[in-house]
Amino acid sequence: MAFFVVPAAHAAIGDRCSPQISHNGVANAVCGGVCAQYGMGFTGNWSNDPNHPPVRSCIDSGGGQAVCGCAITMPSQDSMSIAPAIHHFDAATPLRMPVGLKTTCMQGPDSLNRSAVCPVVMVNGLHFWAHSYNDNRFGMALVAYDSSGNVVGIIERTGARYVWDIALDGANQTVILKGQASQTISVRWRDLIIPQMSGSTTANYVIWPTATSGYASWTNGAANYGYAAPYGTGSNQLLDPYVEHAAGKQLCEEKQKPWFDFVPPTLAAPASTVTCIAPPTPGQSTYNAAMNALLNAAVNNHGLMADLRTATTDALLIQVAARWGYTITNADIAQSRDHSAMASRAVSSEEMAAASTDSASCGGVNQRPCSVCAQEVCVYWPFNFCCIKETCSCERYTSSCAAGLHLDGNGLCQEPCPSGLATDSAGSCPTTCPANQICKDFRVFVEYNDNGTKSNGVCESWLPRSDCAKGIPSTALAAYEVIFKDGRAYYKSTNTLVQTWSGNSQREMLYVIDARDNKIYMVNVEGRFIQVRGTANCVGDTRPSGASTGDCNKPRLTTHAGILMGSFAGLPTPNSQPGETVMQKINVIGAGTIQVNNGEIQWITNDSGHFTPSQQNLMNSIAHIKTAGFPNFPPRGDCAYDLKPVPGKTGVYRQDALTGSHCEL
Repeated sequence: MAFFVVPAAHAAIGDRCSPQISHNGVANAVCGGVCAQYGMGFTGNWSNDPNHPPVRSCIDSGGGQAVCGCAITMPSQDSMSIAPAIHHFDAATPLRMPVGLKTTCMQGPDSLNRSAVCPVVMVNGLHFWAHSYNDNRFGMALVAYDSSGNVVGIIERTGARYVWDIALDGANQTVILKGQASQTISVRWRDLIIPQMSGSTTANYVIWPTATSGYASWTNGAANYGYAAPYGTGSNQLLDPYVEHAAGKQLCEEKQKPWFDFVPPTLAAPASTVTCIAPPTPGQSTYNAAMNALLNAAVNNHGLMADLRTATTDALLIQVAARWGYTITNADIAQSRDHSAMASRAVSSEEMAAASTDSASCGGVNQRPCSVCAQEVCVYWPFNFCCIKETCSCERYTSSCAAGLHLDGNGLCQEPCPSGLATDSAGSCPTTCPANQICKDFRVFVEYNDNGTKSNGVCESWLPRSDCAKGIPSTALAAYEVIFKDGRAYYKSTNTLVQTWSGNSQREMLYVIDARDNKIYMVNVEGRFIQVRGTANCVGDTRPSGASTGDCNKPRLTTHAGILMGSFAGLPTPNSQPGETVMQKINVIGAGTIQVNNGEIQWITNDSGHFTPSQQNLMNSIAHIKTAGFPNFPPRGDCAYDLKPVPGKTGVYRQDALTGSHCEL
């Protein structure tokens, strides 16, 4: 028997007969074409085992020598709100983890040290943890947990292992899992949709064997389901599908959604996704007595359920039902699908225009373009052909901005460039800056330079020596990234609390919020001498972590622009220093100074001569830090912003953290 790992739970899964498949290398090509004939996509699972019931049915009917797992996926983000966020949780958090998986979160792409915190994707009430495998294969399982700790979905991908960071790519709407040796895995936002999100009639749950030897039943980590049976050996090292059927039946009866379907497990992925469905009842438009009788019987008969999976057309469905003693007609099937529903339809240009016009949140200046479905496909539960019209998804979209606007490089609609100016290769006007960001050009030579001197203008005049280095290397920037846990700020790479260097009550450190990925960086400075973290050290000299570079023979200094310049310009590189006229645009959400005591923020300002943030930019920074996990900033309850002018600094304001239960500042 050969199986390919099932990558995700889908809204409707069905076996489709295919020509012979000899190995994994040809499965994608063969099954891709087979599934496309039915308007579906290849889920990744296939079988050529003649003893597997779907394969045997295909052979007996002359339909093929193997089967492909095909599916119509759940609705995309255009028909359901998908807004992933990344939060960090204690790596020791107890989880009901499926068999064969483990939690392994590292401190960096090349680190051998485990991190005390793990990045977790949160979306629509579900927590997705990126687990590794006990056999250390190159892959990760993105496991979805609901608020009760139930496993409700598994997305398996190959290409990287041992997660250390997770990033969101808003432009491509993907989640990027970052693993060892800088290997990455990309997961689409739409793949994070689990049936629990889309309606009350369906829900996913994941079960797995209680053991992989001896007697075993199925479990969800909290309770066991089905009866115990021998766990096989060798090529048959799986629980019998009849045991899984019994477990799914018991689980879904418990959830009061007695119809069900399940994804067959594999040796590589022994967990199984069970989808529980609430049948239509008399009086509902999709209720049909003959179809309900057939599927009620399938719930209690694994052979019938397996046979129904092979029914790829209405005619085959009628034949299969007759073979088991059930009479259904085309009218029964149509009734179960709801007469008013069309399984696939093209959306007219007039409908698309109306949909775009009706939306006030898209298509305008600094808004995403309006996306409208041009080809819709409806999904029925539980076997593609029947019986509940649960959701409709879109196979093809069109998107456009309002009349007269164009799409820029950030995926936003913008007005035409001023007269005489043309958009660049990314579709942006030369002076365009996204809303709520600060975009400024800086001389690379001045902000990042390992060969700075007073005479070439890199080193400040007050420096007690003539040579210096400037800026934080791109390889060292991650050491200054800050995350929040339990309301306190930690350096992500070492899981240590952020602490502003000691001094008087006005002591402060620099912060910037990178607009590329929304990451927050905090850097202690003494004058311009930076705190040594990671590999950001003196040039040709070494100081311990936490020390100042001020005692170095060639100290490293930085500015707000210098914190990010190395990563924006890709420095250092083997090439020579950029010329003195080379400019680099840096985009930030905010920048300024901040005081942090034992991880707790005391106050924040917009004091940055490089970016000169406005009051609104300061409020944007405060809002971003609140979202990241620091709750004690206004607005909160009856506490509004209280931006106080900083004496002696025009345009600079300070917001103190809230220290009491009301608005004492």
